[in-house]
Amino acid sequence: MPAPLRVLELLVSTELGGGPAHVRDLVEGLSREEFKITVGAPGGGPYEAEFRALGADFEAVRADRLSLRVLARIIAIVRRRRVQIIHSHGKGAGLYGRVAARLVGAAAIHTFHGIHHEAYPRLYLWLERALARRSAAVIHVSESQARAAGPLGLAPALRSRVIVNGIDPAGTQAAAARAPLARADLGLEPGAPVLGTVARFDPVKGLDVLLRAFAKLRVGVPDARLLVVGDGPEAPRLRAVARELGVGGDVAFAGARPDAVRCLPLMDVYVSASRREGLPLALLEAMACGRPVVATRVPGHEDVVEDGRTGVLVAADDPDALAAAVAALLADAPRRAVLGAAGRLRVESRFTRARMVAEVADLYREAAGFPRETAPGRGV
Repeated sequence: MPAPLRVLELLVSTELGGGPAHVRDLVEGLSREEFKITVGAPGGGPYEAEFRALGADFEAVRADRLSLRVLARIIAIVRRRRVQIIHSHGKGAGLYGRVAARLVGAAAIHTFHGIHHEAYPRLYLWLERALARRSAAVIHVSESQARAAGPLGLAPALRSRVIVNGIDPAGTQAAAARAPLARADLGLEPGAPVLGTVARFDPVKGLDVLLRAFAKLRVGVPDARLLVVGDGPEAPRLRAVARELGVGGDVAFAGARPDAVRCLPLMDVYVSASRREGLPLALLEAMACGRPVVATRVPGHEDVVEDGRTGVLVAADDPDALAAAVAALLADAPRRAVLGAAGRLRVESRFTRARMVAEVADLYREAAGFPRETAPGRGV
């Protein structure tokens, strides 16, 4: 039997978040007979243990900081493990992975998990364009992200691929139903209408807008509560904003939780107020669990949420529109049920992990020089 393709998945974090979760799904879903996976990332986060438990080799490397020593370490890992494909995730990893691949002759693949170009300095955009042209492939996790990347030069012809993010709907539903959390566990009163979100506490997630929308919602729905699951550098500021708006006692900050899906059944409406996205896994998980969603009209959200059919889309950075959409759903239980059911079916039919892993596997084969019809060990 041919030797497995040796792939280095290079990450900037092993903390809870979409990038590490995406790589976890690849590690779990790819055929161990065909692919030998090494994960390179900063150690210590909860995903390090998951990668190891799933059979991946793990190399602690600080791809989240700029240093020639880090580049030298990555090159040493690639040579020692005879890596054929370097698949990078995140800005720092994308730089190291593609430079290392060029120096050692490996194939370079980079995935953009969201393009937040407003915050990119002009020099960084120039560098990303140059790296994209020298990559075997650049993956965009949604069609709308790829469209947004085109004018920026981050979707080069013949190298740009769209491999839409996916989840395991049945597994998500089972995890949400298994030992579900009680409202009292998170300080939520019985019977109170709950809107909620699961997000990294980062400005791009628009959690400040969500808090302002919640304050407006409370004028008409005074018993409503907000459940925010996540953590990050914005946590102190967001707690201060909640206090300034007078809703600090009505917002349950649940912290970062590896079992975040268990919080989803507590939410009457799931809200994503992001200013930009790639394609958020938490939104897919909420829809898989039948939660009606209100989301901003930005890349990533637009691919998943069909406005008026599987959820509601509103303009970004508009707390009034966000509050109005949530209030309308809270007042209409039958519509919530219809949207939630339609959203669940959409995820189950179009946004599955099995499809995503199969498409990545095909790309790895191509990058290694194996045409699809002759690839050894074709299992996913």
